[in-house]
Amino acid sequence: MTTFRLTLIVIMALTLAACGGASQPAMAPMPTAGPSMAAEAPAGLPALERGAADQGGNVAGGSESSQQIPSQRLIVKNATVSLEVTSVPEAEAAIRARAEQLGGFVVSVETNGTGDQQSSTITFRVPAQRFEEALSGVEGLATRVFSRNVSGEDVTEEFVDLESRLRNLEATRDRLLDLLARAEKVEDALSVNQALTDVQGQIEQIKGRMQYLKQSAAMSTITAELRPVPPPPAIIEEDAWQPVRVAREALRGLLEFGQGLVNLAIVFAIWTPVWLPLFLFGRWSWRRLARGGKKAPPEMPPPPAPEQPPAAPPADKPAS
Repeated sequence: MTTFRLTLIVIMALTLAACGGASQPAMAPMPTAGPSMAAEAPAGLPALERGAADQGGNVAGGSESSQQIPSQRLIVKNATVSLEVTSVPEAEAAIRARAEQLGGFVVSVETNGTGDQQSSTITFRVPAQRFEEALSGVEGLATRVFSRNVSGEDVTEEFVDLESRLRNLEATRDRLLDLLARAEKVEDALSVNQALTDVQGQIEQIKGRMQYLKQSAAMSTITAELRPVPPPPAIIEEDAWQPVRVAREALRGLLEFGQGLVNLAIVFAIWTPVWLPLFLFGRWSWRRLARGGKKAPPEMPPPPAPEQPPAAPPADKPAS
């Protein structure tokens, strides 16, 4: 029981030593804790444990020798170009056809606007050995190249480091499988199975990263921003008689005047609860003041009747 657990502890320590660089940058060297763990193993360790420790030390030591850079480097190439073309739809179709002809494929297409104002951004991937050819073909469609940005990232050392860690983890997995087959108790089997699950998860993660680096280096990415050629500015002679322009300006002025009247009517209607009571009160006050200012003229006494002249005395009759 004690021997089995001690063997499991030694294997897990070697696993941590071999994969300690997982949380470090890819450029960092692999730790060499494997040989030290083997040196610290007790003298009375059974042959199985000593063999596991020696094997772990050899694997960890072999990881240093495997850090040699291969002759064929892994370079991830990317390019972004901004172009002016006579017809955006035709240029986009030409890029699609060219990418398929070179053994690549279109990743995404984003289109904005319509007609003569349409612009497009197309991203496609081609084999790395056809990268320059594809880029030259895209630029050949342009009447003007606004910008060109080409970049490359060397991921060779990261890939080599991942290979070394993968070999160490696979060796650890094989030793854990051997321990699992020799486990006699359920408790020991569960412990080994848990450790085996962790190691297998790290193996799958490293394999996925290596596959991604391979694909990125094998297929280069090009992003092309396509813009239409702007139309030439219209030349207008200021001194020439332009009845159409005059009619348009007159119509525009009439529409603006009508809109102003409608806006004024809308404002007037909305403010009716405010100005209507004030208007009625002012009108009532004005009429009241007007009636109070007009007083009736004083009644004049009737003029006196004209005096009658005294009657003349009757004339004497003549004697007969």
